[in-house]
Amino acid sequence: MASQLPNILIAPLNWGLGHATRCMPLINALLDRGIKPILASDGAALALLCKEYPNLTAVELPAYNIKYYGNNMMLTMGSQLPKIASAIFSEQRAIKKIVEIHQIDILISDNRYGLFHADCRSIFMTHQLNIKIPNSILENIVASFNHRLIQRFNECWVPDYGIAPRLAGTLSEDPGLPIVKYTGPLSRMKKATLPIAYKIVIVLSGPEPQRTNLEKILIDQLVDYPDKVCFVRGVVSDATPPIIDNKNITILNYLTAVKLNQVLNSSEIVVCRSGYSSLMDLVKLNKRAILIPTPGQTEQEYLADYLSKTGGFIMATQKDFNLKNSLVALEKATTSVWPKRDELTTVLDTLLNEFSR
Repeated sequence: MASQLPNILIAPLNWGLGHATRCMPLINALLDRGIKPILASDGAALALLCKEYPNLTAVELPAYNIKYYGNNMMLTMGSQLPKIASAIFSEQRAIKKIVEIHQIDILISDNRYGLFHADCRSIFMTHQLNIKIPNSILENIVASFNHRLIQRFNECWVPDYGIAPRLAGTLSEDPGLPIVKYTGPLSRMKKATLPIAYKIVIVLSGPEPQRTNLEKILIDQLVDYPDKVCFVRGVVSDATPPIIDNKNITILNYLTAVKLNQVLNSSEIVVCRSGYSSLMDLVKLNKRAILIPTPGQTEQEYLADYLSKTGGFIMATQKDFNLKNSLVALEKATTSVWPKRDELTTVLDTLLNEFSR
């Protein structure tokens, strides 16, 4: 019936907080249309969504429980393929019950490969149509396998520009999949003109123990820093943040989207990982940034290097990070302005119009 609103499930992967945060513009767009989506994830990602949307129904999904160790993503992920495969099968069992209980019509899965259902319009969201691996033969094998997994869904939404230059570079180039649709970059942030309150805002994210490792490096270098800094640890917790002997430094565990938006708008420079969700936020706010890839994450290393050549960003390594040198390098970097296009509205309205027929 044309008047019936669909029941929509939105399910981001719990790998850092980026997958959850980039689903927020989609959640907000659905709420604006009178649709209350059901949220599904696990761990910190689910906790974040529950904090941001306490009035929406949330369900817990099986955890992937991927442990990040060392500086080699291939070994890290390769050694845990059985665990990942098991999680995907668990997702398949879980989604059958969830669809039945909540009468789901549309499934939107952000990088959860097992969340599709024959009775639902199943949508996979990813910016990595092409996964970077430092071995061309293995990269082709992984690409083929990845594309087969994606094609189990009815559609694939890519949070990037539909035409080049793309924010994710070659990662988001369509390899010829007929189900691909580009939504444009998805950011929960809104540009605002505010007085500058902080010279630097640091926003950490990503898997442990590398998040903690970078936190320690940064805190050590902030002890004598003379300007105002807001340090957001990216930990969804009520635990007491670390104490630093510098009154210029404010350390917080976590900020809601509204408060983080305010802090970022009132900053000159951002220091963060080069995770794609963070990059979409930076572009939305037109902020200059020092990008520190998670060691061994080839995707983040590629994005930091790629964007350091477009202007407005510089790349720094965690191992040799030096805040003072990075700030000098950023001052010398050129600026860049990415286009502001709302492609999500078209993609979402098309989906809802097809459902109402």
